[in-house]
Amino acid sequence: MNDHIHRERGLEQALLLMQKAGLKRTKNREVLLELLTCEHGPFTIEEIQKKLKRDALDLVTVYRCMQAFEKASLVRRCDFGDGIARFEYQGDEAHHHHHVICIECRRTESLEGCELPKLESKVKRLGYSSVRHSLEFFGVCKHCSS
Repeated sequence: MNDHIHRERGLEQALLLMQKAGLKRTKNREVLLELLTCEHGPFTIEEIQKKLKRDALDLVTVYRCMQAFEKASLVRRCDFGDGIARFEYQGDEAHHHHHVICIECRRTESLEGCELPKLESKVKRLGYSSVRHSLEFFGVCKHCSS
């Protein structure tokens, strides 16, 4: 499949998920979802703003949109232990993954796939709803340990 078509489908799916979550479709939200579905995060608010066309959205607008997306489960907040919030698209299961972060250089690598659905099912059987999880690994990367 052509990469352009794949990107368009990803964006359209994200826009549908946004509308299903009850969020109004605005140009700002479309621009942000296009970035988040086309580029792999996680990104800080500042990094997101810099990736957009010059002065397309101010920091406050990006922050508010990301808060709304997080509440609607379109993005997830990643905590890498440094006090800086990072966000990445997670609108569907295909995007769900975890990270390993180097405690020396802060290099971040994605760990594709997730082995936790079984445990998540147990939590749901306990009566919890809207269940989600976040798991990050920390260690020293091969470049820093050399």
